[in-house]
Amino acid sequence: MNDESGTDVRLTDFDYLLADPHLQMVKAAIPYMQQPMQRFLSMMIKMQELSRTMSLFSGGEVSAMGLGSSGDRKASPVEMLQAIKPYASPREQELIEMIENLQIMLQAMQTQA
Repeated sequence: MNDESGTDVRLTDFDYLLADPHLQMVKAAIPYMQQPMQRFLSMMIKMQELSRTMSLFSGGEVSAMGLGSSGDRKASPVEMLQAIKPYASPREQELIEMIENLQIMLQAMQTQA
């Protein structure tokens, strides 16, 4: 499905953890339903996804994906920027690249000092 700007929506690893093939089938059917049923099913799906999210954080699946607590491996700002860049607009990607380059230069200066 496309968003308003006409670009494809990309799913994150987190989205894939929440994915349920049966919910995906219901989502695909929503446009073919009457509006009251669309509203009901949309809310039901989001409640199921919220429930799945809560169970992920109570179990170990999120930690296994690398989204664990702050006590786990510390990711660098550059890694985070690289992870979010594919979801940004072209202009935002340029800005992220500038920030990445700045972070890389700062890291290089810190290791030399």
